Amino acid sequence: MAHIILTGATGLAGSAILQSALSNPSVSKISILSRRPVAAATGNPKANVIIHKDFTSYPPSLLSELSGATACIWAQGISSVGMTEADYTVITKDYPLAAAEAFKDLPVDHRKFKFVYISGRGADQNGNGRQMFGRVKGETEKLLLGVAATKDSFQVYNLRPAGIDPGKQWNAERPQKVLEKTFFALAPLIRPFAGVLFTPADKLGDLSVSLALGDGGMLEGQDVLGGYTLENGAIRRMSGL
Repeated sequence: MAHIILTGATGLAGSAILQSALSNPSVSKISILSRRPVAAATGNPKANVIIHKDFTSYPPSLLSELSGATACIWAQGISSVGMTEADYTVITKDYPLAAAEAFKDLPVDHRKFKFVYISGRGADQNGNGRQMFGRVKGETEKLLLGVAATKDSFQVYNLRPAGIDPGKQWNAERPQKVLEKTFFALAPLIRPFAGVLFTPADKLGDLSVSLALGDGGMLEGQDVLGGYTLENGAIRRMSGL
């Protein structure tokens, strides 16, 4: 039975990951780090919502509460639209790196601690991306893999979903944006012809949890970069799509 840490549980990807973890019999506890209450976790004995305001700091009292965790799924994120690169970098890079540095020393009883980072299609670890999103996400992936390289018992997986398809129901605990409303309305017409441009939220949730429960081993196959970074093609393939 596994204890998983989750961030971003109120977002589109995070809410799907939370539902997958809550329904998975191999997950006994989910420690949700959130700035606000998480409605989807209310009343569920598996879920422990920890109100956490500063995602650059993990004091001993918090790490003690996270004791026993063997994985973290980092789904916290924000759109880069309208943001300065400095502000976007704090949320997208500084926060998960601070968590990785703090969590890499959590005891895992001869197993690897898995850190599953929800990145995005277009991330570029070489820093050549034209879009700010791709550069910052790519640099974050690279730095997280660097943290893993310093600790044998800590492993990072980077997942690069494309447009996240919520399916038939919107579960994120925030209002839909204009583009999301448009896609939600047109999705039944788009999916049969352009499915590869999207990632079903439930499949992303299931795969994220599966990697968090795994042994931390290297992955293989098409669209798997360096064994630990999964393009959307690999996410869809490993999800049976």
